[in-house]
Amino acid sequence: MSRYVFDLDNTLIETDELNNLSYNHALSLVGVSPITGFGLITREIVFGTHTELTDFQKERIVQLKQDYFINNINFTNPNTSLIDLLQSNSKEHCILWTSADTKRVKGLLEYYGLKHNFISIIYSNKKQVNEDVEKICSIFCCDSSQLLFFEDDTNVIKALKLLGYNVKTALFC
Repeated sequence: MSRYVFDLDNTLIETDELNNLSYNHALSLVGVSPITGFGLITREIVFGTHTELTDFQKERIVQLKQDYFINNINFTNPNTSLIDLLQSNSKEHCILWTSADTKRVKGLLEYYGLKHNFISIIYSNKKQVNEDVEKICSIFCCDSSQLLFFEDDTNVIKALKLLGYNVKTALFC
């Protein structure tokens, strides 16, 4: 029997547009120019682009970004086909594996009514894929051959496939 491992951002829920709006909103509130020309704005891009920021400003931008995101979750889009798959399975067969901020994860799961659909949520930077898979197998009490991953990050997909794991690329319908 398969065990399902779901990513959140841009897999279960499309979040890039709101993420970018949130960062640019936060930047404008601290008097810094917005960032354009990137597919996905990350902290690394913000802090690399605006090297003049103090540590206080960086912390403030992150907090303002997270608050704006949570207050505007309605601008995200669910992957209905993947959510249907999630909801058609027992929570004992589903884990959320995400690199997202805890507050955002809880907000998104609450908004979409998914907070009770997972046996566990694993927060990870997804850099130590093999260690994360061992943890996932331990939670599921299963062999790694039973795992089916749903992921959108090409680097994570590549790492999972190189290790021989079954991965489905997230497609929005």
